[in-house]
Amino acid sequence: MITPAKRKNLYEDISNQIVDLISKGTWQEGDRIPGEVELAAMFEVSRNSIRESIKALELIGILKAKSGNGTFVAEGAQARISRFMNPSLPEDEASLVEIMEARMVIEPGLVKLAAARQSSEYLEKLESSVEKARKAFQARNYDFELGFEFHQILFQMSGNKVLIDLFEQMKPALVGVRRKIFFKHNDPKILIHEQEQHGELLKLIQKGEGAAAAALMESHIAESMERIKKLSRSFS
Repeated sequence: MITPAKRKNLYEDISNQIVDLISKGTWQEGDRIPGEVELAAMFEVSRNSIRESIKALELIGILKAKSGNGTFVAEGAQARISRFMNPSLPEDEASLVEIMEARMVIEPGLVKLAAARQSSEYLEKLESSVEKARKAFQARNYDFELGFEFHQILFQMSGNKVLIDLFEQMKPALVGVRRKIFFKHNDPKILIHEQEQHGELLKLIQKGEGAAAAALMESHIAESMERIKKLSRSFS
């Protein structure tokens, strides 16, 4: 059952109700969902609010727009919803913040190293990672592991087994909470901003501007850390 969306968190409330309808089987994979006008009336919101919520759910592969035919529940939507709902913050929120603090210490040095080494092999991998994420956004099949691939390549580039293993241990918790953050805020701009920062980091590395790349990486991680803290407070 659809209820009027709460004015305080319109996009989040609309998306949560749509996801709930899909997860309960009211809307099945492959079903065409009501149009913007009908949904706007059901939620008692503007068409623009509906449009923005649908765009966000398209981006992560829960809905799929078909030109001239409307919007449908995407194939695999149930599995994607499951992946959103299952990840949770660690029992001790401080441990996740500590992971981010460790990244804050390590990763600015890694981008400096990348800028100094100018390894053609790893520059190509970083470029490929940025391009894959861009194409995934366009194709509306973005996966959150793509966002961490850029960082994983930086760790691999170090050639340091301890650092590489450290990233592999951190990655599941980071990917899980990343999904939670997006689902909580339902704002594609967060992901777009992060991918733009990856593109800027790549340019600085390619130019050999290690200090500027390190400063941007610090800012990049600090923003993520702040979102994690806000997410933790919202569930407390």
